[in-house]
Amino acid sequence: MKYSTKLLIANCIPIFIFALISLIIGFIQFRSSLYDEKQGHLKSTALAALALYSSHGYGDYGRKPDGNVWRGMNFNVSHETSIVDDLKKQTDIDVTFFFGDNPEMTSIINSHSTRAVETDAIDYIKNYTLTNGAQLWCRAIEINGKQCQAYVIPIRQDSDNSVAGVLMVSQTTDNFNRIITNYILTMLATAFVILVVAFMFIRWYVHRFSEEFYEATNKSKHDLLTGLLNKRTFEEEVQNTIKTKNPSDVSVLLIFDFDNFKYINDHYGHQIGDEVLKAFGLVLRRAFRTKDLIGRIGGDEFMVYMPDMVADVLKRSDEIAQEILHELAILKVGPAEHFSCSIGIGTDVGTLDFQKLYKLADKALYESKRRGKACYVRYSSDEVHE
Repeated sequence: MKYSTKLLIANCIPIFIFALISLIIGFIQFRSSLYDEKQGHLKSTALAALALYSSHGYGDYGRKPDGNVWRGMNFNVSHETSIVDDLKKQTDIDVTFFFGDNPEMTSIINSHSTRAVETDAIDYIKNYTLTNGAQLWCRAIEINGKQCQAYVIPIRQDSDNSVAGVLMVSQTTDNFNRIITNYILTMLATAFVILVVAFMFIRWYVHRFSEEFYEATNKSKHDLLTGLLNKRTFEEEVQNTIKTKNPSDVSVLLIFDFDNFKYINDHYGHQIGDEVLKAFGLVLRRAFRTKDLIGRIGGDEFMVYMPDMVADVLKRSDEIAQEILHELAILKVGPAEHFSCSIGIGTDVGTLDFQKLYKLADKALYESKRRGKACYVRYSSDEVHE
């Protein structure tokens, strides 16, 4: 996996996790606040409905011989539906009057177009409100087969403050669920847009950072003057290549050392000397394969490592050395011309490591200097050299 991809993932994952956690926390808080608001709304409606009933008639509630529930002698609770019907028109909230645990009057119309209430919360109403006189908040109950929310309060007798029944206000969860669904969709859409924008920004930033990182890394591995590999990187690359080479392949290491380079600097100046080194770097790039490793080791000394050579083309390194000597002889940089270098070639037909191969090539370079410079000498690892 590329460094830029790893960096992009490392930056995006925390943001995505943070966004997911924020969405979950936001949803929980919104849902909780929505339930609290719903509870308060239903509670206030229940109290208002009870106040309306309390303003009609007087005395205790009781079932009369006609089968209806009356308050005192002048208010027939079982037949008086206008109060709850008007309240439903205004608030879209149903009101049900229970005498004991029997629904005596309600604004709820069932599927048969009659007033009736069937709920799975009747046991809770008995235990909490009828028995203990406590108010009851039902976040999710079933009324006539529909999911609803309800708030239940006790109805007390005037004479002894005992619980005669309960008043339940309820509303289906359709609108409640719709609000939650719309909130979730809105939050997801908003989060998606924010994440896309954040992702694009992070991607741009990572790309820019990666380019700068690669540029800095590339500079640290290359010689600033010639653009070739520097000494440390060249040696590391050669050592890594030698470790993975096929034993049947032949490795060739060439060392190039300018002849009389000090004269060039002293006679033409260091600026011309630098231009000569840059020009020589280009000569080396043209002469060798793209997979050959080329480095400036220091000063006017260069090295080239040729991996994956076969015995049949081993003398190709000799031909390249001759071509480079010819290129230098005709090279002209400003007023400076007629350059030459000494070349040592070390050939590994076995399993030499870099240091041994270097000593072999360096020994060949020393021999080329001894022979008068402007030439090359090649030594092979299967030969004995005094």
